[in-house]
Parts: sequence; structure tokens; C-alpha cells
Amino acid sequence: MRQRHMTEPAAEAGARRLVLVGVARSGTSWLGHALGRAQGVRFYYEPDNVDADPSAVADAGRRGFGPYPVIDDDQDAGQFAPLWDLVFSGRLPFALRERRRLRPAAMIALRLPRSLRDPLVRGAAALSARRPGRAGSIVVKTIYATFSLEWLVARYEPQVIAMQRNPLNVVSSWRELRIPLFDLATRPIIRSRYIDPLGIEPPGADAPEVARIAWHVGLLTHVIAESLEKHPEWCFVTHEDLCQDPATTIRSICDQVGLTWTDDVDRFLNENNRRGEGLAPVRIATEEPTRWRERLNTQEIAEIEKVLQAFPTRGWIRPPVTAS
Repeated sequence: MRQRHMTEPAAEAGARRLVLVGVARSGTSWLGHALGRAQGVRFYYEPDNVDADPSAVADAGRRGFGPYPVIDDDQDAGQFAPLWDLVFSGRLPFALRERRRLRPAAMIALRLPRSLRDPLVRGAAALSARRPGRAGSIVVKTIYATFSLEWLVARYEPQVIAMQRNPLNVVSSWRELRIPLFDLATRPIIRSRYIDPLGIEPPGADAPEVARIAWHVGLLTHVIAESLEKHPEWCFVTHEDLCQDPATTIRSICDQVGLTWTDDVDRFLNENNRRGEGLAPVRIATEEPTRWRERLNTQEIAEIEKVLQAFPTRGWIRPPVTAS
């Protein structure tokens, strides 16, 4: 039997730990917000997105976090270990319904010098580990845990939900919202561990923007696909299924992962099935699967597909039979 590496006690009977993972713009926010309204759930929206803001003056990762960490064990987890300890104890001050009230205090703590902040964070995590959990179930949505999923699973033993969306929709949405590429193509450990074995070099700086974005989407979906292949017990859901029948699909997911449906989930789905833009989980569901047709021309589609064809799963996590 696999040992639990985490210092906190095992979750109470009936409690759930759930991690919802996917590439950015794959629908994880929509599903996460919906599951966050199930009975007894405490929802955390990207708690590991601490200092990955590409518009910041200083470089991403300056506070010891940063986007897409590569974590193999507790020794190289750095500040992510106490961060996730707080998340799974239900005590990190970034829960959905408390965000506005507690975020300023948390941001003040993050501005402290690391020599002061790091022991404070570790101490808070250790204290929380000795106290009863604050919620029956924890649901966490992350787009940055792609290279640390195995560590998360080994340390916290959550149920994982992997979410997929048509890569043409993902790529076009990344371009529209200026989703940052960070250093995925150049970080030495990512190159040696993931890129070099594939033998798929990123397009050059002079390549079309959609081609460069497609390469990054292809890499991330490939890594998640490999993890899903190793873990057949994980739940897999597609954005297209959600769009076709949101209520039925999310009810099915709740049943699979042991969450209890509430009227609040219904209200969320009904209230957010309207036109929206940006990062908010507000969309007309039936229009979403074909949004890429409005955003991409024929040449751009060809550029994207040319890049994605080089990857084993062609930009999908689990390629549909009809995917070209």
C-alpha cells in the first residue's frame, strides 16, 4: 500500500480531495466553479498561480513559486509543499467565497522577505495539518500542475479529473487572450525530460503566432496524456460533452468522484449560460465547440494542424476517433 507522504491526517470519512487539471482555456474554470457548488465543497481556483503574472515588473517565480513547476519529490517542492498543504487542509485564504475578504492579507504575506515568509508559510501549513479540515471536500482547479501531477498524487492522494478541449479552440483562445508561453520551450529540465525525447523543436521566433502557441499546447497536452495513461482511475471529461449537455455531464462527474449535486449547481449553470468574454466562466454552451471557426482562417488552421500532427496525441489529451 502506498504511504501518504503528507504530514496532515488522512481526510475524514466522506471527504474528497479533487484536482481538476487541463491546459489553459480548456474549460477547467467552468467545471471547477460548477463542482465548487456541490454539497460541502470548498473550491480553490488556481492556488498555485501565485506569481505567474506576465505583466508584472519582476520576473515570474520571484516569490519561489512560478508557472509550471517541475516537482519530483518533497525535496524539490520548495514553497509548493506548504502551499498545497494549506489547500488540502481547507485553510488557504484563496477559497472561492472568501477571496475578496482574505486576499489582501495573503498578498501582504507574499510581499514579506523570503527569509521571513518561508518559515511563516511552513509553520502555518504545519499548524493546519494538526487541525480538523474545514470542509468535507476540497476541489482544486489548476493549469500549472502539468509537470508536478505525479508528486501531487503521491503526496495528497486526490482524485484527478483531466479535462480536454478541441486544440483549435484552445490555440485560438490563447491568442485572443494573450495567454503567456513563459519558458516552457527553453527551461533546461523541461527540454531534457520532455522535449528532447520527443524530438519536436519549437517553431522559431519568426514562425506564425498560432504555430508557436500550438507547439506549447501540444507539449502540455502530451504530458497530461502520459499521466492519464498511467492512471486509468482518473476521471476524464471533454469540453464538448459539457457544452452538449452541461447538467447531465456534471451530474455524471459528481457521481464518479463522490460529490453531491445541489440546486446551487443548477443555478450556476443557468445563470452563466449567456454571452461573455475574457476569463469569466460565462458562455452560451452550445456555441463553444465551434468558436474556432470564427477565430481562425484556413491558413491558420493548416499551420496549427501541421505543428500538432508531430505530437503523439496531436494536441488532444485523448484523441477522438474522428480527429484528423
